[in-house]
Amino acid sequence: MDKVVIVGVFDFVNFHVCKAFLDKGIEVRGVQLETEENEDMVIEKRLEIGRNANFSEVSLGDISNQSSDNDTIVLSVFDLYMRYKEDYLLKEDLISNLNSLNKWENIVILVPSQLLKNMIDLKAQVVIEDFLKRIKAQNISLQLLYLPTVFGPWQPETFIFQSSILTDLNRGKPFKGMREETNDALFVDDTVKAIIEIIENKEPGRYLFQSGKSNQWDLCAALLQINEHGLNNRKEEINEEDLSKIIVQSNVPLSVALTRQIEHAHRINTNE
Repeated sequence: MDKVVIVGVFDFVNFHVCKAFLDKGIEVRGVQLETEENEDMVIEKRLEIGRNANFSEVSLGDISNQSSDNDTIVLSVFDLYMRYKEDYLLKEDLISNLNSLNKWENIVILVPSQLLKNMIDLKAQVVIEDFLKRIKAQNISLQLLYLPTVFGPWQPETFIFQSSILTDLNRGKPFKGMREETNDALFVDDTVKAIIEIIENKEPGRYLFQSGKSNQWDLCAALLQINEHGLNNRKEEINEEDLSKIIVQSNVPLSVALTRQIEHAHRINTNE
């Protein structure tokens, strides 16, 4: 793999994917979407990666013109959905610039795992499934990576974990409502490591990322003293046809992982 293009580079999971590729010495071209976080947060993220010689920002219109046959492109529908921004998938400039997919060696789309269980907002489901249908029609190498709740530094406040942390800091906004998967939860560092491995394998297919534990989300909620036990925890059947299940290996205890998220929230939201 020579180069990676990340569309929505300053979104939550995608930003961590970007950093992981840069740490491996891979050249990353990042596209900032206007749907992304407020400018202060984007500035903070630029400070983390902007000095890396392998990183450059490009416009959405540039990505097809500058692509080569061995490029991989990553788009996080997961991030868009969790920030109530899935309507961005309807934009024709996104579709038109991705229509050059025959130039790409591989396209990777991160998707909320709820889509497998019909546990997703109906309007959002229609938008996402229509978008995926249009991408699949290109007959290119496609990896669909289904993610449950992902937590860690830079988690948006549309997740109840981060909303609770910011509320404790008196920095929280009214919670918009539960969209996240509450059957499972993964620490972002562990998740990104598994994502990179799948991308580098370049094997097309559908991959469901799991912790391998039955109550991971509830354990995280309990550590944060969130009283949301069992919320949306319906054991729905999923379409397992051609679906590979990936058990994400945990490298740090949940308490340590959540502490990192809390400390990061303190750093970027207070002067402490």
